[in-house]
Amino acid sequence: MADILISKLVKLYDNGYTAVKGIDLHIRDKEFMVLVGPSGCGKTTTLRMIAGLEDISEGEIRIGERVVNAVEPKDRDIAMVFQNYALYPHMTVYENMAYGLKLRQVPKAEIDAKVAEAARMLALESQLAKLPKALSGGQRQRVALGRAVVRQPKAFLFDEPLSNLDAKLRGEMRFELKTLQQRLQTTMVYVTHDQIEAMTLGDRITVMSVGEIQQVAQPTVVYDFPYNRFVAGFIGTPVMNFLDGTLRAEGDACAFAIDGGASVGLHMQHRQALAAAAGPGRVLGVRPEHLSHAGYTPTAPSATRIDADIAVIENMGDHQYVYLKVAGAAEPLVMKCSSHHRCAAGERIQINVDTAFAHVFLDGTDHAPNLTLPPGFAQQQ
Repeated sequence: MADILISKLVKLYDNGYTAVKGIDLHIRDKEFMVLVGPSGCGKTTTLRMIAGLEDISEGEIRIGERVVNAVEPKDRDIAMVFQNYALYPHMTVYENMAYGLKLRQVPKAEIDAKVAEAARMLALESQLAKLPKALSGGQRQRVALGRAVVRQPKAFLFDEPLSNLDAKLRGEMRFELKTLQQRLQTTMVYVTHDQIEAMTLGDRITVMSVGEIQQVAQPTVVYDFPYNRFVAGFIGTPVMNFLDGTLRAEGDACAFAIDGGASVGLHMQHRQALAAAAGPGRVLGVRPEHLSHAGYTPTAPSATRIDADIAVIENMGDHQYVYLKVAGAAEPLVMKCSSHHRCAAGERIQINVDTAFAHVFLDGTDHAPNLTLPPGFAQQQ
C-alpha cells in the first residue's frame, strides 16, 4: 500500500513566514494526485516535505503505514522527478537510469533488465548509449522518468517536470505520464501551476492558495462546483466572468441585478440557499462557454438576454473568444463561441446568459463561499 496521509502539516520558516498552514490531505493508493495553485501557494513546499527535502515544523506525514517525519529521503521509498531533469552530463542514458540501482548494489543482470524495461516503456531503447547533451528536452525528461521508474518506488513525486518544454512537447509528455501511471499502477503526486496539466492528468486535484487547501476533488467536480471564488477564478481558461451586484429573492424566484446594469434572472437549483443570502455586495460568476450570441443561439429556458458591445475578438481556429463590454461590469466579459458566428469589434449584440450553470458568491474576496453548491457538498470528494 502507498497511501500518503498528511495530517495538520505546517511549514514555518525562521523568518516567521508560514508557507503551509496546517493542511490535511489523503492521497490514495495508485492515485494520480495533482497539487495546483499560483506561485507561493505552498504546493512545492508540501511536495518537498513529503520527499524529506524540507523539515516539517508541525504535523505528520505517513507513507503507507509508516510515519516518515524523521526518515531520511533515501529511506522513504519514493522517487522524485525535478523540473531541470537533474541528469549527470558525463553519464550515458543507460548509466543515468542505472545509477540509483548501482548505489543499492543491485545485481547487474537485474539492473540491465529493469533499465531495458523502462527504456521500452519510454521509447528510449535507441538512446541508451547517448549522453544527455545529445537528447531533446522531451527525451531528457523521459530519461529522468526512467531513472525513477527502474527503482519501483512506492510513490513518484513530480515537481513541475514539464515547465521547461514547449507546448507541443508538454502535450506529448502529459499523454506519456498518464499512460505510465496506468501501466505502473502506482501513487503519483504532481505539482504544477498549469491548470491544463492539473485537469488532464489528475484523478483528483488539490487546489492551494496562501498555504491552505481550497478544494480537493475530481477535475470535473472542481470545474463544475468550485468551492469558493478563488477556485472558480483559478480553474478554467479563459477564467470565469465575475459581475458585482445585488442578489434579489421574491418567493421562489431569484434575480441578480448587475451594479449599474441589467437584471439577470437566476434559473438554478438550490434557490432556498440563494434566497437566504439575498442582498447587495454579491458576485455572479459565469463561465465563457455559458454565454452565447443570441443571434445564432436560441434562448434556453434557463437563459436571460442582455445587451453587450464587442470590444475585441480572438480567433482560435474552431472557436473564438469575444470580449464584451456590459453595462455595470468592471471588466470585459469573455464569451466562447463558434468561429462561424460572424461578429465585429464595435458591434452591439444580445447575449444569452445561461444561469443554470452560473454561480453566486457571497462577496468579492478570494475565499468567498459559493452559494450555489448542492446541499451537503463536501470539500474533499
